[in-house]
Amino acid sequence: MRDWMISAPGMEPMPARALAAHLAPTRETTTRTLLLIGEDQPGLAVLAHLALEAGHRVVLPPRGTGHRLRDLCLPSGSGINVSTGGTCQAMPVYGTEVRTGWDLSLFSSGSTTGHPRAYGLTLGRLDTVTAWYETIYQVTQDSVIVTALPVSYNFPFIAGVLLAARLGARLHLSRTFSEVLTDAAHLANTADRVIVLANPVVLDQATGHDPLPARIMIDSGGAPLSTTAITHYRDHGIDVREGYGLTETASLTHFDTQAGAASLGTVGTAMPGVTATITREQGRPLINLATPALAVPLDLAEPLPGPVLGTTDLGQIDHDGRLRILGRADDHPIGGRWPRDTLDALGPLLRHRCALVRHPSPGQATIRLLTPTSPPSARELVHHAAEYLGLPREHITITIQDRPLLHSAKLPTGRPRGAGQAPSRRAESSS
Repeated sequence: MRDWMISAPGMEPMPARALAAHLAPTRETTTRTLLLIGEDQPGLAVLAHLALEAGHRVVLPPRGTGHRLRDLCLPSGSGINVSTGGTCQAMPVYGTEVRTGWDLSLFSSGSTTGHPRAYGLTLGRLDTVTAWYETIYQVTQDSVIVTALPVSYNFPFIAGVLLAARLGARLHLSRTFSEVLTDAAHLANTADRVIVLANPVVLDQATGHDPLPARIMIDSGGAPLSTTAITHYRDHGIDVREGYGLTETASLTHFDTQAGAASLGTVGTAMPGVTATITREQGRPLINLATPALAVPLDLAEPLPGPVLGTTDLGQIDHDGRLRILGRADDHPIGGRWPRDTLDALGPLLRHRCALVRHPSPGQATIRLLTPTSPPSARELVHHAAEYLGLPREHITITIQDRPLLHSAKLPTGRPRGAGQAPSRRAESSS
């Protein structure tokens, strides 16, 4: 297979094989299970890919779980901790019996169940998804993929590491989220196309950024953006696109390749061979997916998925096959309106900001601000949401970073303050 390039702040672009040669023991001919953890992102990226290429099974636990591996459903194998500076430390991993028939295991975020869940994908299914990314991103060997997301997450690993390796292209790992767009603009001077794998924090940085070259495209990574926000970015020369996927579907089933008025507010149409349908359960329009790139759960206690994966996301599909995400299965309609409707109604106040809107009950709405900068007036936000949903103001709650920030009955006169930590991936598990 062709080599690919990797770079980072303070690290000149270098071939992945050359970097891997300095790092890790993946030369053994005996196939084994490798569990890769650590803080050296370039090292993890190249080791994981080269290990897959060498025929090893690779497990990528979520970042920051090195000290909690015993809490995850893992197979036994050989662990490699790649610390900052490229130092590798080998260690045995004593896991449990898991389901077989996979080459790469990635984890869900655990945002719903409270703990990350492991899913396995074969090389063939990974190749299917990276081929989709190649098509929707319109990238070549002369393109650069830029992200600050941890490479152990499913979205940046598949759309970043594996796509760069497929093309023989370059993956650039920015130091911080605030540097991603600056790095992308600089790299666009020599690349034929630059793809930014983003999240809400990255998009917040885009606000004050100069218009970006047309050859740069930003995949929002599932950030909760209103149609006002998407329009705001595009009007300011920032090409933001939305897509959809789950850990179980290798991070991708839908993508908005049109980026026009008709597709605004949707995650676009399905990838080749993917079928999305809607099933109504207790009045909720649940999304079902059939995909040729379905993962298997490693935990033997979890049933194998059937031909159709039932998700816990709510949606609707228009006559052209475009999917609009409405909320989660535990959300309630309020006056016939779903969280996505509320988000779009609040868009003129939120402007470019991301916000996670939920309807936890038929008489309550929560608005979680996902970036450090709050909207100009929380009082206005509460008032507008209450008026739109026909609820008392005290039934609207604003939070930042999962802790209560403001309550409508006790709003301070000044602007709300606080910093929020946002989800870092598109593909939340449907668990």
